[in-house]
Amino acid sequence: MIWFKNWLMGIVAAALAVSLAQAMTPEGPVRKVGRLVGGMVLLLAVARPLLRLEPAMTAMAQLPGTEVSQVRIEEGGEEMMKTLIAQKAGAYIVDKGSALGCVCAAKVTVATDDTGWPVPWQVEVLGNMTAAQQQALARAIAEDLAIPAERQSFREEDV
Repeated sequence: MIWFKNWLMGIVAAALAVSLAQAMTPEGPVRKVGRLVGGMVLLLAVARPLLRLEPAMTAMAQLPGTEVSQVRIEEGGEEMMKTLIAQKAGAYIVDKGSALGCVCAAKVTVATDDTGWPVPWQVEVLGNMTAAQQQALARAIAEDLAIPAERQSFREEDV
């Protein structure tokens, strides 16, 4: 039960740090990026037990007849994290497109960076938008999510 207390305290500490950072962040695009980063920090704090093997899972993996392995448990946590990051990044892109006046959908691919953390890597944006809207959205994706133009694709399609 100590791990639960530590996990909960970690979430509370992350929430306090994110709240403090939000309060000190100026209005504008910086605040939006701060919200995205803060959301990911909170997501990491909540998903932390899934990213590492807990003692109970180790004991379960050692029981005869169980099919649970440390590698599969760690992969499951990492895959869940990648899925959540892809969903959050996709929602951010759709919101950004909506703010630019277009209706779009985004499919984000997440990969592991040099440090071992999952990050948004590639995006495919579907929707009908003008060239100016597409350029503005591509710029926002590059600046806010660090996905360069060469890993962005836009396809005209009714959403």
